[in-house]
Amino acid sequence: MTPQVPALTASFVTLSGAGFAQPARIPFAQRCRAAASAGFTGIGLHTNDYRRMRAAGTTDDSLRALLTAHGLALQEIEFLSGWTTSGDDVDASFRTLAEVFRPHHLTAGELTAGRCDVRAAGGRLRKICDDVSACGLRVAVEPFPWSSLNNVATARAVVEASGASNAGLMIDVWHFYNSRSRLSDLDGLRPDQIVAVQLNDGRVVPDEFLAEARQGRLLPGEGELDLTGLLLGLHERGFRGPYCVEVNYPAYRDLPVDDMATAAFTTAATALRSLPR
Repeated sequence: MTPQVPALTASFVTLSGAGFAQPARIPFAQRCRAAASAGFTGIGLHTNDYRRMRAAGTTDDSLRALLTAHGLALQEIEFLSGWTTSGDDVDASFRTLAEVFRPHHLTAGELTAGRCDVRAAGGRLRKICDDVSACGLRVAVEPFPWSSLNNVATARAVVEASGASNAGLMIDVWHFYNSRSRLSDLDGLRPDQIVAVQLNDGRVVPDEFLAEARQGRLLPGEGELDLTGLLLGLHERGFRGPYCVEVNYPAYRDLPVDDMATAAFTTAATALRSLPR
């Protein structure tokens, strides 16, 4: 019997057909069709993409009907940034998506470098979490090696400083290794404080993290990172999902959307089959 694969979500950039921070090349309807056909049960959406669709006349009812037709849930919305240093309000687009589609999580992080004031950032995170808690939305804090939230330990400290029950960590494979994070950074953390895991692969680089992240986030199993070791370590700490796939590099994003979806699902499913049942 073939081992059952946990439910998988295709993160926004995985099927966008465009680079990070660029408008999607592939329309959302095509992304949904390809994702469902490949085996995904969830899909992600960036608020910039959502705003463009709404400006073009797409309604929330039509988006809901599209998701339903393909048996998909909108599981992940992104990306909330800038909150670690100023502001504590959630953009209206995030709130609307949360209220209408009830996704599992909102991904949040910091894109700029600098010193992180853990207590202040934790306070702002708490206000954000309180703002969306009524929608059942969890806030997944994702560290980036080039940012003020530059490793798992710092992101964990901010989450714990927030005291918010719906705050936790996003563990992205590429960012985990390139931020020089360690599994020991997660010791003592409750399994539910890991909100989700984003699967990908690549290599560890000494610097130029942002450039490498935008051109070297490979399919799971196609890089040099110890993907299996991280997955097993998370499993040993009680994490059981959800899992997302976040892949984007030049040759991949030029593929037809069906090929992208099939490759992303197949490689992620293969990686997850290494976990004990």
